[in-house]
Amino acid sequence: MALAADVQGPSGVGTVLFLHAGGENRLVWQPIADAVCSQGWRTVAVDLRGHGDSGRAPTYRLDDFVADVVKVRDELCAQPLVIVGGSMGAVLGLIVAGEGHAPAAGLVLLDTPTRPQPAIARGERNKLVAAQSRGAAALAQVDPVMLQGAFVEDVLADLDRWRGAARRLRVPVMLIAGQRSAVVGARELAAMKEDLPQLEAISVPAGHLVARDCPRDVAAHLTRFLAKL
Repeated sequence: MALAADVQGPSGVGTVLFLHAGGENRLVWQPIADAVCSQGWRTVAVDLRGHGDSGRAPTYRLDDFVADVVKVRDELCAQPLVIVGGSMGAVLGLIVAGEGHAPAAGLVLLDTPTRPQPAIARGERNKLVAAQSRGAAALAQVDPVMLQGAFVEDVLADLDRWRGAARRLRVPVMLIAGQRSAVVGARELAAMKEDLPQLEAISVPAGHLVARDCPRDVAAHLTRFLAKL
């Protein structure tokens, strides 16, 4: 199965790997990647399996996506590596970095907690399913099977793995939460600070899909984060 990716910039400073949310594709990162490249970083934005120009697959389990991310890292990413993920992509970032599949020098999570509320996670998935059934253009390039929930249910069935990966991280981590989103509330933020004592948490005027809603704000905070590594 082929994965589509956009690679920009030099490789001298390191690589920022962008992992999009479920229902999005790699193009959501373009304005953010442009800003990062201007600071001397290489950027790699990939369409996850079942999304955009990447191939459709027989299965969409968590470990399928983990293996895909490791493949992209091995083939396209120079060290040091910083992973930036939104929603589903943030979960993958936590797992691959925290479990050591793709060791990272830093991690940026967009509106994604380390201890999610299952009802909210399923609610976000159901919004995507409903939008696709209405013919939403943004979801035209998403495999309908992907939105039926295998990934979400796989993750929610093993939340200890998610939290365990977060607790093993010793690198800088930044959360960019959406002020109009219910995904990261006060309880989730407090739990994140327990799991990730090094966490830097900020918020921007966005919903759950932060990269889409506030690309300029994300770019500004991300370039500042990278400058400190």
